[in-house]
Amino acid sequence: MEITLGAARVNADLTQKEVVEILREKYDIEITRQKLAYYEKDSTDLPISLAKALTNIYSISEENIFFGSKSTLSYICKGEKTVSVQL
Repeated sequence: MEITLGAARVNADLTQKEVVEILREKYDIEITRQKLAYYEKDSTDLPISLAKALTNIYSISEENIFFGSKSTLSYICKGEKTVSVQL
């Protein structure tokens, strides 16, 4: 299942500010919190180096991240019923 960058960050229990600091200190990538927020909403033009750094920080495979402007996530809840959520 693919999730958005924002969901991956939340799952990693990190704030946008913390991610920006980690990117700067560990990966030498300069990005503003506002730009990170933009990429969380629309990761269509996300640089590959930033995508790799974020997946490392979030401890998630690139194959499990949705890269685009919208994601429809499906999940199983209460038995066999499938519910779609538009993000």
